[in-house]
Amino acid sequence: MLRHYIFKQLPRITLVSSAKLTTAASMQWRDTNKVTQIPAQLPFKAPTRNIFITSRLEKYNRKSGAKDEETDSEDEADPEFKDERDSKVVKTKVNSLRADLLLKAGLGIARNKIENIFYESRIRVNGKKLAKKSVQLYEGDEIDVIRGFSQQNPSHLVVSRVIILSASEREEGYSVNLRRYKSLLVENYSGVNAFKSSTVVDH
Repeated sequence: MLRHYIFKQLPRITLVSSAKLTTAASMQWRDTNKVTQIPAQLPFKAPTRNIFITSRLEKYNRKSGAKDEETDSEDEADPEFKDERDSKVVKTKVNSLRADLLLKAGLGIARNKIENIFYESRIRVNGKKLAKKSVQLYEGDEIDVIRGFSQQNPSHLVVSRVIILSASEREEGYSVNLRRYKSLLVENYSGVNAFKSSTVVDH
């Protein structure tokens, strides 16, 4: 009887396998980890949109610049005016259509030399003596610089001639096409415009 009583008073002990304990502990750890876990930060990503837009703008600017350059080069290669056997077309820019500036641009003569030629009365515009170096000229005008009488034909003159083929006004000055004759044989001018000198040159 005493042994049966003692057995009844002992608390019931439930054996739990180690596998279940491990599972329970694992679940508890997962729950705890879920609560305390700090979300991982996403890696930094560079803002590619602005870079892409900037790149597109740079490409556009480069193309625009190239287009402008192509337009200028097309203007220089004007198919309307072509070199001839004894003349050359010169395209250049001048500040104004003054006679002395056009001579300098067309024949490559220095300003001080043009001044000397002017005072020697050796410049003709459309067959007439140039009254002032600053005279404004127009399309179609011809400027002659008299070099002297022809050695082979004393009644004729050897001149260097510049013809204004075209003149387009720009923001700063003019863009002009000039036809240049380095050596041209012409008849002496008539009347008061005739050239009188003992200078003889070979043509």
